[in-house]
Order: sequence, then structure tokens, then C-alpha cells
Amino acid sequence: MPLMIRQLSEALGAEVIGLDLSRPIADAEFVRVHRAHLDHHVLVFREQQLTPRQQIEFSRRFGPLDAHPSQGDAHLAGHPEILVISTRQENGKDVGIRNAGPLWHSDLAYRQQPSLGSMLYAIELPDSGGNTGFANMVKAYERLPARLKAAVGERRALFSSTRNLSLLAHHPVFRTHPETGRKSIFVNPQLTKSIDGMAAEDSAALLSEIYVHCQQPEFIYSHEWRPGDLVFWDNRCVLHIADHTRLDDPTYIRHMHRTTIAGDQPF
Repeated sequence: MPLMIRQLSEALGAEVIGLDLSRPIADAEFVRVHRAHLDHHVLVFREQQLTPRQQIEFSRRFGPLDAHPSQGDAHLAGHPEILVISTRQENGKDVGIRNAGPLWHSDLAYRQQPSLGSMLYAIELPDSGGNTGFANMVKAYERLPARLKAAVGERRALFSSTRNLSLLAHHPVFRTHPETGRKSIFVNPQLTKSIDGMAAEDSAALLSEIYVHCQQPEFIYSHEWRPGDLVFWDNRCVLHIADHTRLDDPTYIRHMHRTTIAGDQPF
């Protein structure tokens, strides 16, 4: 089957059809995939059968991998490049991160160099629930009311890790994509603490208005996972959130492998 790119929603997202990621990808095919990633921000590869090594090798086509600063036992044994997202337990202990992404966020935004993007591979899924929402922050910026753009101006914001409050970074509220040159909204409810140079109440009020704007349905694609899905999102211009409505259900098994591509410092 020839390589095809099929748009998934008006907001963002596309499915890549006719590509087996367990095999080497020709340079011409990779160029098309890379272009589709820049154009659609989220790519879905269905019915993949990947070993950890194959997922790592495909991820590295986009750049060096970034080790997630999670607890060591959340990484796949023998493959430190892979973070395990899972509700499975062994001997009464979680085998990975159970409650990843409960709020809208961009990965590792509290670092000086947040990630370029993440690839999440679905190995085992529940019969229902567990969707992932993706929000297009380029469109959100373009449609942001002028008064909110003016209120932010060129300000930066403070980001902090939810697990380690000593991990801090200041990034532009409006980020410029290093490859496309397009601006997007970069702040998020999970990791952004305040806008620099503003009183706490004013900062909180402005961020709240921006978040409400960003969460409008016109900017969002909700991905319904199937076993074998590999989803690759552009962390520089996309927010995402995981559905955790069944997280406490012992029959709810959601087991995934994530690789993270290293990024650069936002400007």
C-alpha cells in the first residue's frame, strides 16, 4: 500500500497509512512523515507491531532521545529510553506511571529545553476509556482575543515540575516554533505557575482566561486508542490530557511505552 496521509479532524491530527514502522523507512518516506508532523502536529500510526528497540530507532529519526526524569522503576528494563505508562501492578507495585497527564500540559515544560515531541505506543488497552485529548495551540494563538495577546505581550512564564518543585524554567507564554516559525500558546494548567512581572492575582486571572480559550472544542482532537497505535505529537505546539475516569477500576488495564525526543530552548 502506498504511503498516505489522512486528516483526522479539523482541529489537528492525521493518520499515516501504509507504513510498517518495524522496517527501515526510506528517506523519501521519512521526509513526508516529517512534513505531515509539522503540518498536522499529531500523527497516528495504526496496527503497528513494534519491539522496544524498533520504537527507539524510529523515534531517533527525529532527534536524540530525552530521558524522562521519573523514578527509575518507571523505565522499561534494559531500555532506559522507554518510559512505561501503565496501570499494571506486579507484587502490589505499579510497573510504570499510573496517573500520567491528568491535566492539560506539554511534556517536560519545566525544563530549560522541553521535549520536541513524544511517541506513545499502545500495547494493552481497556474495553473503554483512556482516550487522549490533543489541543492545537497554533490555532488557539491565532484565534486568541486581541486584548489577551496585548495583556501578555512578550512576557515569560514560570514552569515547575509537579513531582520535583526544584525543577524550574521560564519560557515565553507565546512560543515560536523552531521549524515552521509559527507562534503558539505554550502555557498549560498542569505545569505553569505564574506569568513573570505580574501580581499573583492578575497572573492567575489571565492564565485562567487563556486556559478556557485553549480548551474550546474547535482546537481539540480526542484519540480513541486501539492496540498497536503509535501516536506522535509535537510538544512545541500541542497540549494533551489523559482520561483517568476509570483509573481506580482494578479491571482497567492500560499499558503503553513512551519515547521522548529532545527539544530546544523556547523563544
